[in-house]
Amino acid sequence: MGASAQLVILADHPKLQQLYAHRLREHGYRVETASSIDEAIVAAIVRRPGLLISEWLLGHGHGLELSSRLHAVAAVAATPILFLTDEPVLPLTLQRGEHGPIDLLVRPFPFERLRDAIERMMTSGTVSNGARGAAPESLTVRARAVINDLVESGLLARREAPDDAGERTSI
Repeated sequence: MGASAQLVILADHPKLQQLYAHRLREHGYRVETASSIDEAIVAAIVRRPGLLISEWLLGHGHGLELSSRLHAVAAVAATPILFLTDEPVLPLTLQRGEHGPIDLLVRPFPFERLRDAIERMMTSGTVSNGARGAAPESLTVRARAVINDLVESGLLARREAPDDAGERTSI
């Protein structure tokens, strides 16, 4: 599965982000990187990854915030998250699965364990990868869907724009 799987990696330390991305690309994964929760959510909406990999503790937030915000966007609510952490404990709401499919990988771990966790989460049957079995969408249709998802999630403000007849329509 690795050769075609799309991943988003969220790490706010550039060297760590580059290390994960480089190693995963070497194994055939398509990797998008993000340095903040906002970037990760936008990347998830645009790329529709099979899995989001994130550090649990971030400089400007943590995994619970990422999980809550990601799963509030209907289009990507089923995106599983693999958290990388030094602590083997997750908040109870995450343990009960209230925020979608989530797993935890505790450091230190060899790269093979990361790769195994990715494959397990992506083949578990609960993963909804937008690229699987779906007909390709035109860029305009896809862009409109992304904008609507961002507006619905509150990440983008709705504004008025003139239509072709000069009347204002909501977008």
